[in-house]
Amino acid sequence: MTTERVMHLAHALAAVFAAAEQQGIDIGELRRQAIGGLIGNTSWQWVNAERVPGAIAEIESALWLLEREPEEAG
Repeated sequence: MTTERVMHLAHALAAVFAAAEQQGIDIGELRRQAIGGLIGNTSWQWVNAERVPGAIAEIESALWLLEREPEEAG
């Protein structure tokens, strides 16, 4: 995967969290549910266990991006 695509996906994930928050969804709870689902939701059969740690890191990274000051995020 290209670096550019990785950056696009990171921004897309951050946008999903930002939109969820604007809709009144608790993004902390959304984060916990997503990570919990990756770790142990057997109905999520598409999850590849080898990719779970990286996926969790990307969720955390997207939330960190939202918490940065606007001038830092530019």
